[in-house]
Amino acid sequence: MEPKYYEVFARKNSQSDLSHVGSVEAPNDQLAQVRAWYIYDQHKWKEMCVVPLEAIITVTEEGKSAKIKMG
Repeated sequence: MEPKYYEVFARKNSQSDLSHVGSVEAPNDQLAQVRAWYIYDQHKWKEMCVVPLEAIITVTEEGKSAKIKMG
């Protein structure tokens, strides 16, 4: 089984923004959750989530302007 890459996001409290805190590699979603919690547990997070890298849709990229076609 080929490993998948996940981006890890977290917030410290309900008033703070969800922020990117790092990345993990794992063969499945459940192990990605465990690895993220183990690696990024240095803070008492209110919420932490992992997102498969292939699920992220880039809106803008550094050095390029966004071209969004509507309708």
